[in-house]
Amino acid sequence: MIIKSKSRKVANFDQLYDYMKKGAEKHDGVHVFSRNVYTHQREKILQEFIDNSLLFKKRKNSVYLYHEIISITRTQSVSVEKQQDALFHIVQEYVDQRANKNLVYGYMHNDAQNNIHFHLMISSNERGSNKNLRLSKHEFDRAKKHLETWTNKHYPELQQGLVINKQAGKKTSHNGAELKKRTGKMPERERVTKALERIFTQSVNKQQFFERLAAEHLEIYTRGKAIGFKDTVTDRKYRLKTLGLESQFSSMSKQIELTQQPQIQEQKQEFAKKEATLNKSSEKQKRDVLPEKKQNKAKEQLKQYRNSHKNADSDEKKHR
Repeated sequence: MIIKSKSRKVANFDQLYDYMKKGAEKHDGVHVFSRNVYTHQREKILQEFIDNSLLFKKRKNSVYLYHEIISITRTQSVSVEKQQDALFHIVQEYVDQRANKNLVYGYMHNDAQNNIHFHLMISSNERGSNKNLRLSKHEFDRAKKHLETWTNKHYPELQQGLVINKQAGKKTSHNGAELKKRTGKMPERERVTKALERIFTQSVNKQQFFERLAAEHLEIYTRGKAIGFKDTVTDRKYRLKTLGLESQFSSMSKQIELTQQPQIQEQKQEFAKKEATLNKSSEKQKRDVLPEKKQNKAKEQLKQYRNSHKNADSDEKKHR
């Protein structure tokens, strides 16, 4: 199951409506979902959305509507008709949780080979309200997780499994899951995750860690406080948090630090000694050089003084 939400900051209700309707007409049977919209005629539907959008106070980057997609993966064990009915009820549950008082209108698209999905146009404000209804990322994630749990409970025959509720970072993308089903090939993200799991488990020192990374065509990088790994073949980057491997990496890092701590401590102490020795030598050189300069200057002044007196005595003798 996949749930996507795209906000629109332009009131192009007509463009989205026509896109949804056109896609629904590509296959037999048009399935429509409606909530708080009291007509099924195109112009009147659009007018209801426009009139409702005029109620809330506009600000910079205000969101006018949401385009949301609810998708289920096809299964061979259930008829298409039953999958369509199930998806319609799934959409009902989603709207109940997500936007029960908003204007919602949508169409089912059934032309894809690997999934059936619903496109929904959702107003940004509740019907008759002058305030935008904005879900935080946390609230939206909670709504998605609830829907997946609800679907698996009420429609286990759809065999949707766990995608959204997987531990953060260990989820497989929709395209990746479909690729694995069709070809049996492992998605790139999954390959990187499994490779790093082996590396974190098997590396006992830094040298092994970097050698194993190089063997898997991976390299570590940091961006601020975030740690990630780059595939040197594809140049794709994967954050450690997204891969869901933070605890494994932390455990390995601690182990590496423990096994190499004495060596690191010795290197620090040796460096401190060398630095202290160099500082002392530098100070000594300064002390030695300074008097030598003074002595040379004094000798030069004395020499000049003697020469001047010598010349003066010579001149005096000549006058005599």
